Amino acid sequence: MPKRAVLFTNRQPIPFLKINCLRNCKTYQARKPLWFYNTSLKFFLNKPMLADVVFEIQGTTVPAHRAILVARCEVMAAMFNGNYMEAKSVLIPVYGVSKETFLSFLEYLYTDSCCPAGIFQAMCLLICAEMYQVSRLQHICELFIITQLQSMPSRELASMNLDIVDLLKKAKFHHSDCLSTWLLHFIATNYLIFSQKPEFQDLSVEERSFVEKHRWPSNMYLKQLAEYRKYIHSRKCRCLVM
Repeated sequence: MPKRAVLFTNRQPIPFLKINCLRNCKTYQARKPLWFYNTSLKFFLNKPMLADVVFEIQGTTVPAHRAILVARCEVMAAMFNGNYMEAKSVLIPVYGVSKETFLSFLEYLYTDSCCPAGIFQAMCLLICAEMYQVSRLQHICELFIITQLQSMPSRELASMNLDIVDLLKKAKFHHSDCLSTWLLHFIATNYLIFSQKPEFQDLSVEERSFVEKHRWPSNMYLKQLAEYRKYIHSRKCRCLVM
């Protein structure tokens, strides 16, 4: 006798045969995985169809849907339901972010996913997420930046144009404690690379003290390494092959 296929949910397995018997019920809805609902909302992203609010950014407009924004963002929920001009206005200006960053922010609200093009874009999105208090998106951007920096070889770190100290200061200013703490350790553990960069001088006294204390390689290690090399070069013996 063939085994019945089983659909797993968060609670317990449900046989497909039991679900199939509901097809004749008027309230039955077709089974669709969770990703379907997330991606289906993307069809409305930046589309005028059924849009009831328009954001004005850098001289261009971006249509959106209040119901989705209110459900996904507490700041926008308060903005559209409170005694603010946005609650009665259709055209809403947005300041402090670029159109590309705001579209990435809306994409997260509509689809629960985001894919920054790089570290700079991720930091811009993190700032936007902090502005609208979407903490999960902020943590996603933090993780993206950390992962990108961790995967870089030393040669690329030395040659990259990204100002790591500026990144640290922005993370602190926008309350990204996880990222700012990690960046400080990252600078310390790559001391020989970042100490040669001009922006290293922009570290605060407190930050500089932390980096010097936790730097790698440490001064003690470098001193011992120099002594060891001096000892090796001072030996007059040769290696004998038996």
